[in-house]
Amino acid sequence: MSPVTRRRLSRLEKLVTAERKQREPLELAWRRQAARDHATKLVTLILHGDPHIEEPLATAWNRALDYLGLKDVHQAHLPDRLRAVVLPTLPGDNENAKFAGVLCSAPSWLLFFCLACFDRFILGIELPKNSDPTPDLGKDGLRDMRSWPDLPTGTMGAGRLIPRSHPLDVLSTEELIDLHRIIQSGEENWSRRDRHRHREIWAKVDIDEPSRALMQVQ
Repeated sequence: MSPVTRRRLSRLEKLVTAERKQREPLELAWRRQAARDHATKLVTLILHGDPHIEEPLATAWNRALDYLGLKDVHQAHLPDRLRAVVLPTLPGDNENAKFAGVLCSAPSWLLFFCLACFDRFILGIELPKNSDPTPDLGKDGLRDMRSWPDLPTGTMGAGRLIPRSHPLDVLSTEELIDLHRIIQSGEENWSRRDRHRHREIWAKVDIDEPSRALMQVQ
């Protein structure tokens, strides 16, 4: 490699590094707001939707919005309206305390299906550890879980049953969040850093290729 080429590559690497440092605060801010909106919707669902494991979650969500008279509110404005209507009635000195009080009372299957672990990790919500076994999860249910920061719409057991010992259980919440972000962005948009992180995370998962494809199904 010639000195000119090395200098050009060095400048390019510095530009990519600088761009990444500028982008990271924006990504963190988006992630925090997304978790806040998701937690608000999940709390609303728990309090006013009466969700059941065998019922599509969209049914319970519509029930909650009907009860609150907010079904016609545009999705872009809904989290703010819910924060104004639902959260002030809850006990707690701050928003996280209000979230925690409701999430602690929710069934474990619902927290699992709605990926409440993302909200807990990103926002720093303190919740007791759950020792309940992982509920049965189907292929379509797994796909539905990837709708975060939206709520799932179907049932978690929909589709071909996935083994109870889930391969992704070995990953931390931070790794799950990173994997979710990278997959959702689309492989054609991955940076070199994204590809490295993707390989790094999957290297921890003891899983065959067909099962891995199932975990990443669009």
